[in-house]
Amino acid sequence: MLPRGGLVLCAVSGGRDSMCLLHLLRALAAGGGFQVAAAHFNHRLRPGADRDEALVRDWCREQGILLEVGRGDVRAFARETGKGLEDAARTLRYRFLEEAADRLGAARIATAHHLQDSAETVLLNLLRGAGLRGLGGIPPVRGRIIRPLLETGRAEINRYLEENAIPFAEDETNADPAYTRNRLRLEVLPLLEDISPGCTGRMAGTGALLREEEEHLRQEAEASASMRCRADAVTVSGVWREDAVIGRRLIRSAARRLGAELDRRSTENVWRLSGGGYLNLPGGLCALRTGESLTVRRQPPSPPPLPLREGEQVWGPWRVTVQKRSSPPPEEPDAVLLRDTGRPLTIASWDGRGRLGVANGSRTIKRLFADAGIPVDRRWEHPAVLLEGRPAAILGVAVDWSLRPREGERCWVVEVVHSFS
Repeated sequence: MLPRGGLVLCAVSGGRDSMCLLHLLRALAAGGGFQVAAAHFNHRLRPGADRDEALVRDWCREQGILLEVGRGDVRAFARETGKGLEDAARTLRYRFLEEAADRLGAARIATAHHLQDSAETVLLNLLRGAGLRGLGGIPPVRGRIIRPLLETGRAEINRYLEENAIPFAEDETNADPAYTRNRLRLEVLPLLEDISPGCTGRMAGTGALLREEEEHLRQEAEASASMRCRADAVTVSGVWREDAVIGRRLIRSAARRLGAELDRRSTENVWRLSGGGYLNLPGGLCALRTGESLTVRRQPPSPPPLPLREGEQVWGPWRVTVQKRSSPPPEEPDAVLLRDTGRPLTIASWDGRGRLGVANGSRTIKRLFADAGIPVDRRWEHPAVLLEGRPAAILGVAVDWSLRPREGERCWVVEVVHSFS
């Protein structure tokens, strides 16, 4: 965990565990041949947040430890992203730690998770219905993040603080049972310890064992299939030739290589895809089954719908040019010709629904895409033009029969060209 000649950045909240870890790392640094710096993120969620920051600043100054401090508006970030407060706080905190480590050239980022934290995580994930990966608890090493206290109990941490007269701040929210993890720590784990003394350590040990099992099974699954990885896509051959256990692992592995963790439902939905099936996934990904092979691809984010006006506009990666003509010009592949109804037009990504009129009735847009031979994973390249919120045309596919302009009719010409074309 502790690289000789490298820098370890210690995440310090000011609480018991992180102040213990910072003191311990500083004590080990000279003999271990590494350097230590500290990083504190002020979440600005509690009345005592500034007090905690001041404590960390003062102690690091007294001890001659380089300190990086960051602040963030967690509540605003949670509103913007739709995340819960705890998830938003964690996202901002780890983003800050990674950025601080990059600035300082740190080889490791140390966090103060300990034995009870690991047991709580195993139990919490069990209650949520996790698989082996979740039941493995907290890994001691993940990338450059290390957790040196993961096998250390809370009693040992408290004893170390007392013996070394290390100051710390008490987070008042740690006593609030409204938070699920707090309730596990304050009520559930003590009750389990009464029933089965030492079970906290045994749960953490079980988590460590399951992490080893999970890693072995992951390697075995990936060795059973050919996996081609690009920056924006992963293709795995023969997924559906495997049994369900291996197949699901390969699905999760493909998504994980693109930075997303699939839950049980998403994984099962991919496993149930039929040939040629396509599915949107969490984390901005999509899955496509071709024969027995799976491709998981990172999708470009869809720009929001844009009301159209005459002239040139930018819509995501597209340049959109709108002209009004007294008579329809010859059709062009990058243009949509629509009769001028006097009602407003909008451009948007196709949402997977809707129908367009054809000569002898109507067809679903999905069927029109299939008839045109456009693969499901490329349909985002064909924007929809909407008339009062309903599809009027799909670029390069079809225009609603009732809106096709006739000779001598005033019409709109909507030209859509990719910015990089």
